[in-house]
Amino acid sequence: MLNNCFGILSATESRDNLRRLAAHRAVASIPIAGKYRVIDFGLSNMVNSGIKLVGILTQTDSRSLRDHIGSGGAWDLNRRNKGLYMFHDKRNQSVSYDLQILNDNKEFLSRVKEEYVVFASTYLIANVDIEDVVRQHQRTGAVVTLVYKHTNEADKKYTDCGVLQINPNGEILSVEKNKGVNKDANISMEIFVMKKSYLESLIDKVSYADYARSLKSVIYENLGKIDIKGYEHKGYLGCVNSLLTYYNTNMDMLNVDITKELFFKEGRAIYSKSKDSVPTKYSRGSKVSNSLVANGCEIAGTIKDSIISRSSIIEEGAEVENCIILQNCRIKTGCKIKNVIMDKNVVLEEGTELRGSNIYPLIIEKEMAK
Repeated sequence: MLNNCFGILSATESRDNLRRLAAHRAVASIPIAGKYRVIDFGLSNMVNSGIKLVGILTQTDSRSLRDHIGSGGAWDLNRRNKGLYMFHDKRNQSVSYDLQILNDNKEFLSRVKEEYVVFASTYLIANVDIEDVVRQHQRTGAVVTLVYKHTNEADKKYTDCGVLQINPNGEILSVEKNKGVNKDANISMEIFVMKKSYLESLIDKVSYADYARSLKSVIYENLGKIDIKGYEHKGYLGCVNSLLTYYNTNMDMLNVDITKELFFKEGRAIYSKSKDSVPTKYSRGSKVSNSLVANGCEIAGTIKDSIISRSSIIEEGAEVENCIILQNCRIKTGCKIKNVIMDKNVVLEEGTELRGSNIYPLIIEKEMAK
């Protein structure tokens, strides 16, 4: 277990391509897989490796994220020594930069005794063995170790993520934005391991100039100048940086093999804020196939290839297919919906028919709730 590392999660990702789904919440707090939030994966990866001190960098409007994280008890981080710290952007600007937030909170870093830091974004979803990443970093003596995923689906699943060029020695040579042209690519998972002293040197260097920058962009600028090694993650990687990638990542979780890998790794569970909901009630005549249904729901209709979040109601005669239904929704009798993302608290009146496509899913905003 890692006793000489602390973690930093940057929940400052762009929300532009997620439209109204992220209008009032950070990407990190978007619900996923029925009862989890996006940040649960990165936070669980860290605590599963033995990290006991985690800082979370947030944007100004982070109420939903703070409500979900609370004191960190779900991740055993509500402790007197070390534990969980949350920092937000004090500037109330439209775009938040993690280097700005770190520079504003250098006192926190100065008090940290751990030698190494694991720095990660939250929008990339995986069950990663952080302990093994740190061991490789220490063994190679690299200045920075960056986790990546080699995939043959780069044109479909990871648009706008970083694509890395890596030599046979594992050294990262360059990075460019994925435009969805090539299938085979090494996708940056934006998990960085480095010494705390190196992180502090980057903050000091940039703060004298223009520190309205992200840490990853500053590290990428040093490719070829310092020793930056890659660590290959060979498991599943999901992405939440657009409505389509959010939809596809949720649909991936209907695959039994992916679900087992993400949620049932021995010693590497994914933790989340618990809610003491009653079990879901399935009425006589209801039909559910290849779907994830959270606690507290009432199911009387037909559900196929869908994800239903807590406390939602699917009335008799309603048909739901290839959909993501967030919490506390009600789909009334006679409704037929397919390829739809429905935000929380939405009510669909009787006989409503909605249909998106698997390329352009239809999103129903929570402001439309009645």
